[in-house]
Amino acid sequence: MVLPILAAILFASLIYQFNLWLLVLLSILMIRILCMKNRKLLGLVFLCSLFIGLRTYYYVNQLDNTAKIFTHQLVKVQSDSVKVDGNFLKLIGKIKGKKYLVYYSLKSPEEKKRWTCRELPNVLLIDGESEAFDSARNLNGFDEKKYYQSLGISQIIQVESLKPSRQKQLTLSGLRQQLIWRIDQQYSQRLASYIKALVIGYKDTQFAEYTAPFKTTGLLHLFTLSGLHIQFYLGGLHLLLKRGRLIRESRLAILSAVGLCLIFLTGGSFSTIRAVLSFLIAFACLTFDISLSKLDQWSLMLFLLVSCFPLVFWSIGAQLSLYFSLLLLYLSDARLKTWQQILLFSILSLPMLIYSFSEWTIIGGLFTLLLFPIFEWVILPGCLLLFLGCFLPMPSFFSLLLDTSFQLLERFLAFAAFPNLIIGRPTFLIMLALLFLVFSMIDHLKYRQKFYWQLAAAILLLVSISFSANGMVAFVDVGQGDSIFIKLPFKQETFLIDTGGRLKFKQKKWQARQQKQPSDYNLLPFLKSLGCSRIDHLLITHNDADHMGELVHVLDEIKVKHLYLAKGSQMEIRNLLEPIRGTTIHLVKTGDTIGEHLRLRVLSPEASQGENNDSLVAYFSLNQQRFLLTGDLEIAGEEKLIENYPQLKTDFLKIGHHGSNTSTGEELLKKTEPKYAIISAGKNNRYGHPTEETLAKLKKRQIKVFRTDQQGMIYYQWSVLTNRGEIKLLIDFLD
Repeated sequence: MVLPILAAILFASLIYQFNLWLLVLLSILMIRILCMKNRKLLGLVFLCSLFIGLRTYYYVNQLDNTAKIFTHQLVKVQSDSVKVDGNFLKLIGKIKGKKYLVYYSLKSPEEKKRWTCRELPNVLLIDGESEAFDSARNLNGFDEKKYYQSLGISQIIQVESLKPSRQKQLTLSGLRQQLIWRIDQQYSQRLASYIKALVIGYKDTQFAEYTAPFKTTGLLHLFTLSGLHIQFYLGGLHLLLKRGRLIRESRLAILSAVGLCLIFLTGGSFSTIRAVLSFLIAFACLTFDISLSKLDQWSLMLFLLVSCFPLVFWSIGAQLSLYFSLLLLYLSDARLKTWQQILLFSILSLPMLIYSFSEWTIIGGLFTLLLFPIFEWVILPGCLLLFLGCFLPMPSFFSLLLDTSFQLLERFLAFAAFPNLIIGRPTFLIMLALLFLVFSMIDHLKYRQKFYWQLAAAILLLVSISFSANGMVAFVDVGQGDSIFIKLPFKQETFLIDTGGRLKFKQKKWQARQQKQPSDYNLLPFLKSLGCSRIDHLLITHNDADHMGELVHVLDEIKVKHLYLAKGSQMEIRNLLEPIRGTTIHLVKTGDTIGEHLRLRVLSPEASQGENNDSLVAYFSLNQQRFLLTGDLEIAGEEKLIENYPQLKTDFLKIGHHGSNTSTGEELLKKTEPKYAIISAGKNNRYGHPTEETLAKLKKRQIKVFRTDQQGMIYYQWSVLTNRGEIKLLIDFLD
């Protein structure tokens, strides 16, 4: 069954989005099927492809991508999706049967209180405007559009005003929201966060903070509802039903009903749906004496999942869940001991993990082996028991004991944490090759054969990911800020100019949102996807938060050999610099040169106080292209620069101060004669950057303009093998 279903899925994927490698893969698969000369198999391929193809076509056409203005529009709220963070409200709502992600800025503490009480509004009357989801804004970054469309959510609605109300109606999302509220009222914030995640699959805004040690040690997967949890719940129920002497058919009916309720009450994540379907298919085969192999059962589950959610493979969670379940299926046939299976699973899961996250937790398998019994026999049953304690009398020492256990576990894991191995994100072709090698190794294990060549080939492929023959100069989309990354071919040398950051504005206490590091969502995933585990040279142009706000966090996450500051600018940030260890700090001025393989020249300033007009100006040339990076240099500083370097010419000019009218004077453009102008600005930023005045100057001189607010990351890439270079964009923006 697996071949027809895989062929159908590949065919359906091409309906949604054409991809050359998917077409090649489908062609190879069809050749394999034709060579089998089995008419029934070909008929099954046709029927599966027809059904899933039509289902995908219908599903995609149901997604609304047209921008709309809503006036007094009625929205039905999915109650368990409501999240409040400071003055920011986020929820999922339905309009005429279509799902939308709704954003709204709360106007007062009273309005916020309305959305944090027990009885939440379930109907809204809104005024606002819809907009499409963004595709990935940085290379190998999170694709918001694919993720939300896989969930059947069409667009974002930015709400300007809303009128909430509550209607009396019983819904599963409302019931789940009530369960969330009960858990929050019954237990401490930490304990409630864990119980919600493990029992009803709800991860609140504090969950990421509490589980950070689990993430760094590769144990976070234990807190995502999947096969382990469903086996515990449905397996436990089945044992009770069996003890009650119910026949198999009756047990199957009850387990099916409970499984369906579990899917809805746990938020309907793909991993939960997969696990419930797998359990019920296996039990149905046992009940009706149907002879289906484990692989055929997995294939049937996949068919049902794709039939319900045609774009399921756009979800990283679904990709990992399906791959892990297939991996466990094959490992179970290899006749290995439990501890061997766990360690091998950790190693063999590497291809999909690095494809999703670019890094691998080295000690994840060991910690899973050590803590899995505690999780299975203490934590999971304890959380389920405390969940029941929301409705039944329960001694308070149980909650205190489990709360203390979680805190001790967090401290132990934080102490024992080991840096992840940053490998980089493989291309689709390399990932397929790695997956082939993984299953080849399992096959050799099954028959007790050696697999040295597969292991050597896998290691060679993994090493090749970061040692690319391509070099790049990337203007990273960090929102309203600057960050430029330079990588020479074969990782000869790396440079990072500024780290981006978020400007802070004065807010009232009730408006303050949970603190998150912006670089965790833009700069760092990009660097890790290239296999960049070390930066040779990090330059800070000046002391504004939108240029250096993420400096400390970047230093914590990635090793930096040398840090460069304009001489004098260090005085204002000395408290920030004092704790830095393992990085050599250099103070540079006009005339200094940075780098060994690439010579990056400092053109300004002679001395700095960390202000815009004291920005560190860098100039370099590679692959016969010249680059001038001006930080936030203003017109007065530009005139001084031209005075000092009257013959200065460039091909790429990084426009100063995000395209503000205080920078990019006529004299600079006239003297340097740039071909391309790069403007780094945030999408829909509050400052109106870049200004019409700056854009008019560039248009007048016929300089091609690239903007991160419209086109996402912009990068120049060249190959050392051909010396051919090209400018690439993440988003094709049309005026």
